Amino acid sequence: MEYFRVHHILCTSLYEGKGYSGAFCENMSSVVERLRANPEEELVPVAEPDVICAGCPNRTEQGECAQNQNSVVEKDRFLAEQLGISTGRVSTYRELCRQAAEKMTREIFARSCETCDWHRQGLCRYEALTAQLKRITAFCD
Repeated sequence: MEYFRVHHILCTSLYEGKGYSGAFCENMSSVVERLRANPEEELVPVAEPDVICAGCPNRTEQGECAQNQNSVVEKDRFLAEQLGISTGRVSTYRELCRQAAEKMTREIFARSCETCDWHRQGLCRYEALTAQLKRITAFCD
């Protein structure tokens, strides 16, 4: 069972193999492939660094985000509240995707994602996210 940042529910849904560095992409690809192959994997949603952050070049030696950590924590907390996800409570990837699919709105997406580099680069769009969350949820049923 691993820690899993709340906003990474969205990131893993649309991940296409692009990222901060080669090491980050290898780690992220591995996590995404594993979760998609086993959507019943148990995760602990958190608002702190997780298994995906482990490969990030922006992670400090103390394990924190060097790029405005507070905004990432705030994003996780906001999404947890809006999507009805209890941090610290064990859930499956399937359950987390289902909650996101059921409660995601354009407004929630805009507030949590519009300042993200991946969104600004066109890799993440509301319509694509909601469609993919529904696919993952349908795949999981």
